[in-house]
Amino acid sequence: MKIRTQIQAGAACYTVQSGDSLCSIATQFYGSCTTANTNKIYYSNIATIGPNPSYISPGQKLYIPD
Repeated sequence: MKIRTQIQAGAACYTVQSGDSLCSIATQFYGSCTTANTNKIYYSNIATIGPNPSYISPGQKLYIPD
């Protein structure tokens, strides 16, 4: 598991909208909602999201790894 320490060139940044979930964000960026895809986003943003991956808030800025 790799935790974000800095944003890399070419990486995406996404601002959470009302109604979003890690699953919907993973589908938007990776084409499917798999555990691997949602975990990739979660563990790259654990400091922002916190201990519960089911709870994200509108306005949070998430790093979307390649």
